[in-house]
Amino acid sequence: MTDVPIAERVRILAAVLTEAGFARLRVSDGETEIELRRAVLRPAAASPLPSDSEPVAERVEETISSDVVGIVHLLRPPVLEGTELEPDRDLAYVETLGIRNPVRARSRGRLRSVLVGEGEPVEFGQPLFIIER
Repeated sequence: MTDVPIAERVRILAAVLTEAGFARLRVSDGETEIELRRAVLRPAAASPLPSDSEPVAERVEETISSDVVGIVHLLRPPVLEGTELEPDRDLAYVETLGIRNPVRARSRGRLRSVLVGEGEPVEFGQPLFIIER
């Protein structure tokens, strides 16, 4: 596969990404690493403002926990509390045996709390972030 130009590799991977419905695909071949992400397109719709008689939607908190045991590394620059997040946004990764396991926001919301610091050891299921939706 090393004889195939990188542009052709990207076209092939993009076709696989689209056909399989993946949101993200990363392939590493020795010295070459390619990562593709599919953009989520949403129609822009104007939402009506709530009137005084309509109840305001209650905020829901979502805790993002570690899926593995390892060392947490925050992204550079780190995501700050109060930042508005899009779905599937990378926040950090947990390194386990040299493997980077991404930590992502699962839904749209605002980062309320960062519960860990750079380089801290984390356990399976340990809360890392709190997102307010």
